[in-house]
Amino acid sequence: MCEDLYKDVVVRIVDGQDDGAAGSELITTGRFIGNDDSYALSYTERDEELKRCETTLFVEGQDRVQMMRTGSYTTEMTMEKNKRHNCHYETPYGEFIMGVYAHEIKSRVVGGSGVLSFRYTIDFNSANASENELKIFFNEPGISSGTDAESGETED
Repeated sequence: MCEDLYKDVVVRIVDGQDDGAAGSELITTGRFIGNDDSYALSYTERDEELKRCETTLFVEGQDRVQMMRTGSYTTEMTMEKNKRHNCHYETPYGEFIMGVYAHEIKSRVVGGSGVLSFRYTIDFNSANASENELKIFFNEPGISSGTDAESGETED
């Protein structure tokens, strides 16, 4: 059994969608709590629209990621490999329920640094709205992440 770690980390988030729109990249600070298999990664959003929102990802191996966001945009999203979940999303403009289906989840952590990536689709009333990919790299400040940003894989 691995001992849980608590580390302040630098978080780099790269996202993309299937509609050809340019993806975005965010660099912020956060906290890693857990071990190589099961952990929580929390960070403060820096995007203008999500400003002052706190996001926490609870990762369970290669099969499940639960995202909780608090602030002006509140959500609880469950992404479980090869399963669809109905998820609640609240914005300053209203609330809605959307379906989330995770096609792939990859997580690799070594000593509190690592990479998490997942591909998922979002639907409304069972009609596909978007296909998304999110890659999250995290490492201790001042330490190279040891990741290949293009592939999303960590170096051994």
